[in-house]
Amino acid sequence: MHLPTLRLRALPGALALIIAAFPPSARASDTIDLLRFGDPASERAHGLAAEASEAAAGALGQPLRRFLPLGGGEWRGGSAAFRLKVRGDAQNYLSVKLWGEDVNSNHATLYCDGKQLGQRHASDVDILDQGSKYAVAPGRFHYVTHPLPLALTRGKREIACRMRASGPIWRYGAEFSRFQKPMTEPTRGFYALLVHGGKMVPLDKVEGRAPAAPVQAGGGAAVLERVQQRVDAQVAQLWAAQRPPGQLEIAFLGKTFATAWSKGHAAPQNLAAIVAGIDAMWENYKKDRSIAYYDKATPNEGWFGFGLIGMALKTTAPHLQAELDGKVADADGRAISRRQALEAMFTDSRKWNKEHRRLYTNQSMIKDLYGIWYNNEGLIAIGSAQADPREQLLAFFYESVGLAPWTGSVNERGEPTYAAAEADAKFAVEKDYYETTKKGLTKELGYVGGYGEVLDWVAEIYDATRPSKGAPGDLRIREQLVKIAQARGYFRYPHWDAQGNRAMRLEAAIGWRDTYGPGDVTYAQRASWDASPLQVALATRDPRLLGYAQQMAADRQFYPSVEHMMEAPGLRATIGLIAVVEEHAEMQALPAQPHALPMTPGQPDFVFADEEDGVVAVKYGEDILYASLYWRANYGVSGLARVHYVTPVTDRTATVALDRQEYEPSGLFFTRPDNPHINGSRFSIRYPDDGGVWGAGERQPVAKLPPGSNYAPGEDNAHAGRADYYELRYGPYLIAMNSSKDKTFTLKLPPRKGIVQELVSGAMIGQGKTSLPLKAGTTAVLFLGSGK
Repeated sequence: MHLPTLRLRALPGALALIIAAFPPSARASDTIDLLRFGDPASERAHGLAAEASEAAAGALGQPLRRFLPLGGGEWRGGSAAFRLKVRGDAQNYLSVKLWGEDVNSNHATLYCDGKQLGQRHASDVDILDQGSKYAVAPGRFHYVTHPLPLALTRGKREIACRMRASGPIWRYGAEFSRFQKPMTEPTRGFYALLVHGGKMVPLDKVEGRAPAAPVQAGGGAAVLERVQQRVDAQVAQLWAAQRPPGQLEIAFLGKTFATAWSKGHAAPQNLAAIVAGIDAMWENYKKDRSIAYYDKATPNEGWFGFGLIGMALKTTAPHLQAELDGKVADADGRAISRRQALEAMFTDSRKWNKEHRRLYTNQSMIKDLYGIWYNNEGLIAIGSAQADPREQLLAFFYESVGLAPWTGSVNERGEPTYAAAEADAKFAVEKDYYETTKKGLTKELGYVGGYGEVLDWVAEIYDATRPSKGAPGDLRIREQLVKIAQARGYFRYPHWDAQGNRAMRLEAAIGWRDTYGPGDVTYAQRASWDASPLQVALATRDPRLLGYAQQMAADRQFYPSVEHMMEAPGLRATIGLIAVVEEHAEMQALPAQPHALPMTPGQPDFVFADEEDGVVAVKYGEDILYASLYWRANYGVSGLARVHYVTPVTDRTATVALDRQEYEPSGLFFTRPDNPHINGSRFSIRYPDDGGVWGAGERQPVAKLPPGSNYAPGEDNAHAGRADYYELRYGPYLIAMNSSKDKTFTLKLPPRKGIVQELVSGAMIGQGKTSLPLKAGTTAVLFLGSGK
């Protein structure tokens, strides 16, 4: 949407940003206009006229304006019209000032000169405010910065804007009524809008400061008793049920059968229910074979096949030999054994899932684990000659965890297609595409926060390779699990829990598939529906990961994490709780480790850069900087980066123009659609009053694609928007990243008054040095001066 003119290859001039590669420091902090909401003089000067809105006194004595619901189930809320000054010959940025302790799920959209700014869902430029699930910056204000399109501001001194509130969204809703929810409460307070020329928004007179984060009081162990009560209550409920269990319930019964403390441990009632569930599934399968592929009783139909039954039989089949020899009727009414029925079910489901693999990393892992591996484990459990050797199927796991190139679905002849499905060219990749980077992050398509937390799935894959509970699994997968978990460790930063106590949180502000920040409280591993935060540390016994888990205990965040797991309703969450009790006891018995998460205060400064994902994490003194240089460029080269810059004084999240990009053009272009919902063609939802969106019609160049990577306009592509080289100057930091495999680029150093430090190597760079060469796959981060 915004492409810098300098040092870009083969870009049409009509798309160019008017911006210097290294703007002077005076320009980097200039304010073009400042609208203080709730301040009568400022609002009057900007011609503000509001509806269903109220001004009030806010944090630190500062005025604010909030927008009110309209009632009657209406999804729209209050609005305000006003004017903003802009600079007509330069790139302008718009920042909204918010109080860092406000938590609110409502949204706000800005319309300027008749068109919407940004898009509602997972696009390179977001709408004005997407709300927050947790407090972003306790004790201080925070800012969210958006680039204003040149087409909007060119030749103008002023633009007419209207800001409108709306209710929360459910991002998985496939239609308007499910996606957009009514607005039932006022928005959070809006304190100011700033138009500025530099990328980093200048601080206001009153900002606040981060408070001390105390360790919360002890206690909380009683939650483990409630975990046991919940699990045992579910066991009793299934025993008393007047119907056969479904697949997820069969999986639950299998897990509790092997859990020593559970009511279901070694219980014949569990076995009887599992057999009844298998018989019911066989009857359903005879009527409709598609249940082998799309069982609505599984967490994601189309991903699990009959794998949950196979997983349960891996544990329980030795106790069901007579039942497996028992008779059921086939489709023609002839008597066959349950083994024969299960063999037909598992082989059909395994074959289909091999032919319908998924590309996105977390989805690939789930599909290969349940759709392929555990279907096969079911065949092994029943003694079927149709079972594939485990060593043969390990190849799928090696691909999904990033140990081998992803070969995609197999065709009818068993050959790889390098596509999500044989006929699906939209999700085809080249023959050396890996699901994870060499440094251990997932590729979806760049850095992702929540969806990048695949540790539970990799741990489940490792556990699946164990011949029995507690026995070692595949060594290569264990080593990859350690690498992935340690790489994720750089993306936890010091924060507060919901009660204001010390915690580490997952970095989500720069995540491609994340819609809010900050992320969940996370240490070694995020607590999820499917696993506890101790799972990976204990599965691997890696000293560093054990140290991260022990840091969670020292911060007294383990019991709250289990409480968080307990908040999730449903059987899937109950299954995820089963291992918590044993894992807690196991962790308690281990010696202390000397390791803490890298961003923990007091730990050494560092730079972590992953050139394949185009992402950087920096700890420098009290500064924390995350940057996604490859930012939501799903369809073409966008020229934008996303930054999250945290200091004791403020918290800034910004979408800004890159200063330089280098890439090889393909000659193809992606034309941005006039779609206010998403910058693409998938997952689009039309609103009743949708109009035009700024940026529509702009042509984004598509980078050169490797052989075998098919391009469909408006569909995700792992290479269409990926550059070989990036430069970004934000505040006191200058980042240069060479993401290529075999090229060298040169960073031209900006004028400076003294010696500066290159933070990756630690080298000091004098005034006389004018350039810095970067080899393929390397990154440089320069600290050029103090930031605030």
